[in-house]
Amino acid sequence: MKVTGLLKRISQGEGVLQEFKSSLEKLDRTLVAFANAKGGIVYLGVDDDGSFSGLKITNRLKAQVQSISRNVDPPVEISCFDLGKALAVIVKEGEEKPYKCSDGFYLRSGATNQKLSRNEILDLAIRLNRIRFEALQVFDFRYPDAFSEDTFREFVERAHLSRSLDSLGEQQFLVSLGVAEQQGGDLIFNHAGVLFFGSSPQKHLLQAKTSYARYRGRDKTTVLDRAIFSGPLMRQMDEALQKLHSQVPLRYRLADQPTRREVPAYPMRALEEALVNALIHRDYAEVGAEIMIDHFDERIEITNPGSLLGSLTIETLRGKSRRRNPLVAELFFRIGKGEKLGSGIGRMQALMEEWKLPPPRFDASGDSFSATFIGPGREVPEERLLLLPDRPRHFMEAINQIGTPFTARIYAERFSITSRTAQKDLEILIEKGLVSREGQGRNTRYRFR
Repeated sequence: MKVTGLLKRISQGEGVLQEFKSSLEKLDRTLVAFANAKGGIVYLGVDDDGSFSGLKITNRLKAQVQSISRNVDPPVEISCFDLGKALAVIVKEGEEKPYKCSDGFYLRSGATNQKLSRNEILDLAIRLNRIRFEALQVFDFRYPDAFSEDTFREFVERAHLSRSLDSLGEQQFLVSLGVAEQQGGDLIFNHAGVLFFGSSPQKHLLQAKTSYARYRGRDKTTVLDRAIFSGPLMRQMDEALQKLHSQVPLRYRLADQPTRREVPAYPMRALEEALVNALIHRDYAEVGAEIMIDHFDERIEITNPGSLLGSLTIETLRGKSRRRNPLVAELFFRIGKGEKLGSGIGRMQALMEEWKLPPPRFDASGDSFSATFIGPGREVPEERLLLLPDRPRHFMEAINQIGTPFTARIYAERFSITSRTAQKDLEILIEKGLVSREGQGRNTRYRFR
């Protein structure tokens, strides 16, 4: 950042990303507060009103600032810029949060540095995955009273682990899965174990639910159907997928030959991948938030509480995998769901391409992550197709596989016919009001109506 730019920022005053200090007093608090948040700039030698305080910017001062940044725990990464009358200390957002100084843990909030309480420190550590919420023990979960034997047996069968169960016995088998621990004569479950094998996990984690809603149109004004799925995670997955199968419409798709076959309007494997990812990666510590499946006329959105971890971004997500809940991920992987190598994004994109649909959109803004699947365009009523000759009818049945606008050449190549024949067929579709013509001569384009 240039010196002139840093000087101009002083006129903006103090805020969430910058603070003025006339001396080194309590500088360590500000450094850890910025590092625990989104980073920021400390202006040494600037009073609260934005005027220069007269602090001398010397090499000794710069060395003291570097020493303070190294002596917090862990050390904070900074860059110093001499502005003549002030020293700009740029604090990078920390990659090893939470940071603490000798006075405790601080977090930037507005224009102040807020000291964190014990519970706030714990919440921050959980959000940062320094303490994994799924691995915390649930002492009021009673085994075997609150344990779902049916769900457990179904898991063992789907994971092909019957021999291991017979060899170890149930309690040691559960310990080997990482979902419980022997303490004296008791078996103490963690959150992952409660979520997967509890008969009613919502008694301990009310927010651990999946919600489905079907809307008319493109917004949430009119609700056509709603369902909430609770119970163990495996059951939530199965019931939510069943709901999607029943609600996603069928459409016609051209096969290798000029015949048609019925397929779902969306690739169900892609929707399953997104749903399992949501169950694996959601933040189960966040109260009052559920996994949401929002089904609109032209798209399906699957959203889970909890954004991307660490330095992951949407751009760097493909091919990488950093799990908030590795135990939950492992349990799903054992029954053949989810992935271990960060390949889920690529699979969803490939499946949407196979269906001739736009690639899924991903968003990690705020405290949630969402995957949006754009569906096919509007269907042509069957009664309008029945009156068409075979070739134009097959073409309209494959509307989802054809970009618009298109040319007569695209039509001709699809059926291996001449351009003249293609133009005659397109005239039929124009007469029926299914296609419109734009332009003339070589610039002629056709568009679905």
